[in-house]
Amino acid sequence: MMKHIIAIDSDGTLRKTDGTISDFTKMVIKKQIEKENIVVICTARPRYHTLKISNEVGINSFMISSNGSEIYDVQKQKIIWAKYIDKKNCKLLYDYAILHNIRIMFVLENIEYVTQFTRNDNQILLTEQNFDEVINSKVKQIMVIGHEKNKINIFKEIVQNEYKMNILDSSKENNEETWFSVVSNEASKGIAVLKLAEYLNISKENIIAIGNDNNDISMFEIAKISAAVSNSTKNALEKATYRIKSNDEDGVAIFLNELNI
Repeated sequence: MMKHIIAIDSDGTLRKTDGTISDFTKMVIKKQIEKENIVVICTARPRYHTLKISNEVGINSFMISSNGSEIYDVQKQKIIWAKYIDKKNCKLLYDYAILHNIRIMFVLENIEYVTQFTRNDNQILLTEQNFDEVINSKVKQIMVIGHEKNKINIFKEIVQNEYKMNILDSSKENNEETWFSVVSNEASKGIAVLKLAEYLNISKENIIAIGNDNNDISMFEIAKISAAVSNSTKNALEKATYRIKSNDEDGVAIFLNELNI
C-alpha cells in the first residue's frame, strides 16, 4: 500500500475552538501513523509550538511551521528545508514598525525576538542593541501585531503593495488584536508539503491536505484530496475538494476515517 502525506493545519482545524484536541482525533491520527502514512502538522505557528501540538497527537516524524518556511525532522532534530526573509526586507519592516510604534516579531531558529514586551519563555526582547545580530541570523517569519487596527492595516497595505512582500496570514475582522505575518516569497504551506513529498519520494497523487484558512489554500492547490472544515473561510471552502464537519465536531477525524486510506 502506498504511503500518503496527510498535512493538517492546527488552529481552527485540528484543535477545537478552546484549543483542545479530542481523544477520538488522537486515536484516528495514531491509526494513520500505524498504517505508515506521514501525518504532518502544517501551521503558521513557530517550531516550538508546532512541536508541542505534534507531541500531543503522537506525531514524531516531520512538521511544517512558520507558514511553510521550515520543514523539521523531529526524530533527527534537524531542518531538512527552509526559506528565509532577506536582510533588506527585515530592516524595512523593523524601521517602519519602530518609527510608528508598532509591535513586531522576528521568528528565528526556535526563538522569537519581539519589540515592546514578551509573552513566553521562547521570546526575547528585540532592541537596537541586538537587531543586527537578529537580521544576520536566519529569519523565517515576521509578525506585526497590535490593538491599533487602522495603523496596522496601513502597514499591511504598504508591505503588500509597496514592498511587494509575501503576506500569507492575517487576523480576522473580529479579532481582539490585529496582525499579519510575512514570509519569504518562496515559501508557503503548499510549497513545503511538495518539498516534503519530494524528500520522502511520495507522489503528489498521495497528498491529502486539511485546513480552514486562506493560508491553507496553497496546500489545497497541490493536494490530490483537500478538505476544509465547515468553519473555514469562504475562499478555503471554495478551493477544497471536500467540505467536512467543523473543528468542534471532530471534522478531521471523521473525514480521515471515512477516507479509508
